[in-house]
Amino acid sequence: MVNVTTVKSANNDLVYEPGDDETNNPWIRAWKNELGIEVTYDWIDQGGAQYDTKLNMAIASKTLPDVFKCNYIQFRQLIQAGLLMDITEAYQNYTSQRIRDYEKTDPDTIKTATVNGRIYGIPNYYYGVIDNPKDLWVRKDWYEAAGSPPLKTVADFENLARTFMKEHGGYGMGFSNTLEELFMTGPMFNVYLGNPSLNNDFWYKDSTGRIKAGVSHPETKTALTYWAKWYKEGIINPDFANTDAAKMNEDIVNGKTGMQPYYQWQGWLNGPNLVAAQGSDNAYMIPFPFPTVDGSQVMGQVGFPNGSLIVVNKDCPNPAAIMKLLSHVDYIMFDPNTVLTEEEFHGFTDGQREHTPGALEIIDPLADMLQFEHVLHALKTGDTSQLFTSGMKKKYGDSINWLTKKDPGGLGAYLQQGFDGCAYDNAKFVLDNNFIVRTDMWGPPPEDFDKTVNAFDVVVQGFTRIIMGVEPVSSYDKIIADWYANGGQIMEDAVNRDYNK
Repeated sequence: MVNVTTVKSANNDLVYEPGDDETNNPWIRAWKNELGIEVTYDWIDQGGAQYDTKLNMAIASKTLPDVFKCNYIQFRQLIQAGLLMDITEAYQNYTSQRIRDYEKTDPDTIKTATVNGRIYGIPNYYYGVIDNPKDLWVRKDWYEAAGSPPLKTVADFENLARTFMKEHGGYGMGFSNTLEELFMTGPMFNVYLGNPSLNNDFWYKDSTGRIKAGVSHPETKTALTYWAKWYKEGIINPDFANTDAAKMNEDIVNGKTGMQPYYQWQGWLNGPNLVAAQGSDNAYMIPFPFPTVDGSQVMGQVGFPNGSLIVVNKDCPNPAAIMKLLSHVDYIMFDPNTVLTEEEFHGFTDGQREHTPGALEIIDPLADMLQFEHVLHALKTGDTSQLFTSGMKKKYGDSINWLTKKDPGGLGAYLQQGFDGCAYDNAKFVLDNNFIVRTDMWGPPPEDFDKTVNAFDVVVQGFTRIIMGVEPVSSYDKIIADWYANGGQIMEDAVNRDYNK
């Protein structure tokens, strides 16, 4: 018997059978009985709020477990302190071919954990770039009452917003004062922006080949011109300055606006509450590709999706055991050739238990694309024999519950992947046809970014003043000049040094 120590963050929605817990459950027992590996925890961060703090303390005190997840800042610190094991041979010799084949889907991400040609971490990966493109979500019942007009141009959108305002009151589209959702509309104007809520931008090449932040591309001025116009007309909430994310979603649920730019999981965010509050099974939002100024094909925006790395303590006595654990979890969760009884399958996955492995799980970077294809096929044909993962089975079951019982709990899955024109269908179209803009900073921010933590505030505050009419659009040039002076130049130079090869 081999012992492997680890730590993890655990969500509060994870539920075990009576008598089981984080340290004794189907996963722990399978690793012990099938692999001869006993997994124990140094600590578990219940709720997930303190994981980084606890890990930082463990790094500082050099009391690290055998295997754990870290973010890229922590990875740099661990490398500089010499605390990580070179796992090149262990990875190549003891992980399954499936895991190593993930490099074919994304050959660049593992390089972010490679130092001098040696592997010091394995990407956690992600559920797929199909999750990246955003949509314009539109209230279905209002849209149909308006005659289901085309939504190809920005003018089409504006006309529909005005119709909604005239017929239902309120304002045209829901945004929060962080600018996060407003920045999602960038592709309407051929500009690609980051997430100001996370103090980051989206980096891609200009016409000269230099990588620049989205906010510094000239098309941003076009977007600002429209945004200021929308605010003046009331399409943007007149109380925009006081509208945080919670208020934005409250207004949507209460029928004060019928449109929202958002992620593919909008149906979980507002769907059930909207249906309940409006008292109608038809009162939910459906996803549309963003319109563009001239009606041309909108581009899907794809950012760097990997957020963490799986690393091994330099003093770990048996790295091969860790690689076998990773391979076992992948086999259970993502391998189409997995052989499990129905009881075993539910034991591993019911009650969110698929998240039990923590640092021992690598995600298949094609998981959500495959899930969508298989779920949509099952919904169209009734053939469920090809639903081989817990995610597929759950999303199919949730969609059926919405279609047959109008159970609001199934609305999120249905809107994400349950019909032609759902959020994943829109995303798959742009990915299949290469209608995408992929970040040129395919990796973590350079270390130089640590010197510029407040630089993005200059942009957010300046753009907000323009949108609300306090300053003219022409002040954009000064705002960007101030951003460059307050750290933007440092960031741009670092990105081009590290990524423009």
